[in-house]
Amino acid sequence: MKPRSPNTPPGPRGYPLLGVFPWARRDPLGFFLESARRYGDVVSMRFGTRRVYLLSHPDDVRHVLQDNHRAYGKSAPAARIRPLFGDSLTTVDGEQWQRQRQLMRSAFQPKQLGFLMPIVTESTAVMLEHWQRIAGRREAVDALHEMKGLTRAILLRALFGQVAASEAQTVGQALDLALEHVDRRLWSPLGWLEVPTPAQRRFRQAVRTVDGFVDTMVDGARREWRSSDTLLSVLREARDPETGARMTDGELRDELKALLVAGHSTTTSALGWVWYVLFEHPEVRQTLQRELTTVLDGRRPGADDLPALTYTRMLIEEVVRLYPPTWLTARTPLHDDQVRGHRMRVGSIVLLSPYVTHRHPDFWKEPDRFDPERFTPERSEGRPRFAYFPFGGGPRSCIGSWFAAVTMQLVVGMVAQRFAPALVPGCRVESQPGLTLHPGPRLPMMLETLPE
Repeated sequence: MKPRSPNTPPGPRGYPLLGVFPWARRDPLGFFLESARRYGDVVSMRFGTRRVYLLSHPDDVRHVLQDNHRAYGKSAPAARIRPLFGDSLTTVDGEQWQRQRQLMRSAFQPKQLGFLMPIVTESTAVMLEHWQRIAGRREAVDALHEMKGLTRAILLRALFGQVAASEAQTVGQALDLALEHVDRRLWSPLGWLEVPTPAQRRFRQAVRTVDGFVDTMVDGARREWRSSDTLLSVLREARDPETGARMTDGELRDELKALLVAGHSTTTSALGWVWYVLFEHPEVRQTLQRELTTVLDGRRPGADDLPALTYTRMLIEEVVRLYPPTWLTARTPLHDDQVRGHRMRVGSIVLLSPYVTHRHPDFWKEPDRFDPERFTPERSEGRPRFAYFPFGGGPRSCIGSWFAAVTMQLVVGMVAQRFAPALVPGCRVESQPGLTLHPGPRLPMMLETLPE
């Protein structure tokens, strides 16, 4: 094994050829968290033959995501997920990214997206009626599966308008298959190989199904060419403020697919964790219900209610602090860079982990304890901006973060007024780190109905 350069940060040595991959694969969350606590804010390690750096200090996260973001690319680390995200903001770099981001930013203004809130509340109301019938039969539900169905219903309607139930089911099954395949490959030692296995063929067929569905939606919208309250319509009509150019059909398809995949998986994960932590912390649930009674008194929340639902917002913020759906993100230096005197070389991988940084003891007192009131203005004062980055940060922050936050606040506000989901006795729930960090393998819960 080659000796470390004096300029190389400390870190675990690992095995010849394999590096630290066997350790990281066994327990990714524990491995990265322990590495940061043992070796410090800049950790060096090898994954196979590739040099990898884990940065966990907020200042270094800001350096990569904001201050020197042009020195870091995303396309190479995103190669494994490109079939799901296409050439969207998630995977492209350089001028292509700048052009698409400009178009997406012009469309994703909250003042243009007011039509999305009724979609969320109406979809949630349908689910709650279904839950009422299940509760009457004293049956359990898989809360993660239910949140997936709800999130999918919201996104399909928000992106494309009314979608036939059969089409929604088909594309939903394809999304599930594709995401499960990507999760399995992420920590597979042969995940980078394109081997024509049966699983790989099923994955490609699932991606073709999703592509075909999005193509059909875009083609139908082009033929009709009328405005509608959908993100497809908003994005189709978006213009670059400098050139007046619109997205091509190919760009539109890739961005819509990325929004469907990313929004579906991340919001599902976060909402699943909400019901788990509310069961684990009944005192938090009681505080939440008091706020909902005071502000809403049994009615559906609307846009005007959101500023008053402060504890609801803080609860969600604390959930995604401890369980950030996008728990790990990667960049590759486009040229050599310096972080705390250490060289980040071209060809290496720089890892940023909200899961790790959100537990940094210098910025979070008792970091493993669940405490929504960390996010009061008084306790948030002085906290570095990048001590908390569940939606990324800098120019490449999540374009849909506003919609995701509003969706979660509305859903929690509606569900927690009517039900107190309780984990089925004897069920063990663990963190499942894949493309997103979700509870699992299942989340079976009884639906305890609250008095009206």
